[in-house]
Formats: sequence, C-alpha cells, structure tokens
Amino acid sequence: MDDRNEMPQISSAWNASLLALVVFLAVMLYIFGTAMSGDTDQLTASIPSADVIEAR
Repeated sequence: MDDRNEMPQISSAWNASLLALVVFLAVMLYIFGTAMSGDTDQLTASIPSADVIEAR
C-alpha cells in the first residue's frame, strides 16, 4: 500500500534530455519568429558567416 504514495524516480539522463529538448525548441521558435517577421538582418547579425538570399 505504501508503494502508491511514492514518487517514481526519473533518471538524470531523462532530465538532461528534456532540458535539451526545451532549449532546442526555444531556439527554433526564436529563429522561426525572426524569419517570419521579415527581419533577417537581426537573424544574420547573430550568425557571423550567414548570407541572406532574398527570393521574392
């Protein structure tokens, strides 16, 4: 009966994987938002060797 009240243990590998996934999704959301806003100068300023190709 006491087993029901215990919290399951989550390994540190799962915690690190979850943290990496959250950071990756946050970066992708930032890049997607910057690209969709049309402000490619701000995006390429943070990437030193990036070239912008406009296909409009």
